[in-house]
Amino acid sequence: MQIRQISAALDAKLVQLDHQLKQLEKQYQQTPDQQLVDEMAALNQIRDKLLKSKDIAWRAHQLRDDNDDQRRARQRMTGLIMCGLSLIGAVALVYFALQ
Repeated sequence: MQIRQISAALDAKLVQLDHQLKQLEKQYQQTPDQQLVDEMAALNQIRDKLLKSKDIAWRAHQLRDDNDDQRRARQRMTGLIMCGLSLIGAVALVYFALQ
């Protein structure tokens, strides 16, 4: 699953939770009940965990991208060095072939 799909799924869950919280708050305003307070607290904890999960997923994605960029830079440098060595070898072969 790609990071955008994960983020979208988490956003959808957050919207659902926000909707549920609003409904519970309306119910609580009409009839205050400790069970509603407990449910709202549980939903807020779940919401906080989803936000943390989303943040962690984006951080992991960013770290992977940073590592990929570093790896590509090393591969690029290795490729350039190999080309340089091949050029030096070709020049040496031409020099020895002409003598």
